[in-house]
Amino acid sequence: MTRTTASLSALLALAPLAAAAAPIPSVPRGRVAEYEAAARVFARAGRLEPLVELHERWQFEALRPYQSMTLGSYGRAHRNLKLGAFYRVQKGARHDDDWTNDAAGRWDWRATGNRPESMLIVDATPRAALGKSLVAALKVRYEHNFFNGQRAVRLEPELAWFWLDGLTPRATVAVRHGAYLPLNFGQTFYYERSWYLAGLWHAGSSVSVGPTVALRDAVWSTSSAWRAASAGDSYRTLRRSVVWGLHAVIRAK
Repeated sequence: MTRTTASLSALLALAPLAAAAAPIPSVPRGRVAEYEAAARVFARAGRLEPLVELHERWQFEALRPYQSMTLGSYGRAHRNLKLGAFYRVQKGARHDDDWTNDAAGRWDWRATGNRPESMLIVDATPRAALGKSLVAALKVRYEHNFFNGQRAVRLEPELAWFWLDGLTPRATVAVRHGAYLPLNFGQTFYYERSWYLAGLWHAGSSVSVGPTVALRDAVWSTSSAWRAASAGDSYRTLRRSVVWGLHAVIRAK
């Protein structure tokens, strides 16, 4: 009887801990393969360079689609400085607070494939020639997501090499490092980092196509639902992927 009473007491003592033990989102080991495709259409309007960008990425478990359309324009403020302002609508994005539980208590990621989000993007890209065929650039981009109020800065230094035929570029190879820095969310200094290699074949004066590959690290940190169910505890989960892609650039005359 004493032993039974002690066992019941132990179970009762452990029950609150078990109830609080919400599962942390799991990630696969190593880098998983993802895929993306992008098309950018540029035009000319005096000092402005209007842009339309379509982007699709197949990511996460079951290669769920992410889709976005970006509209806006660059403007040349100086020979070596472009400024831009853009509006983006996207579906399939995933945020920390999308890790939640349903009415039955099952934990899973929300399905976001049909959830539209609107974003404001402001961009500054200074660049400098390091020689006849080498250009360095730094893209500084501020993003405001109207869906959840999240604000972030993206820093992307890039080095591009141009294969020239006389004065005509025939191909471009670019390497880039990207850092996605959250301003008012997350629990880490960076939310996402990437190392990016791209090739672009200039098929003509108005069409360029080429492959891309990127190593991407993303950090999931404590969702509000998990914190509420786990008495204020926290977690950080690193998700790593290699993203194979194809992109096209079209310059309308």
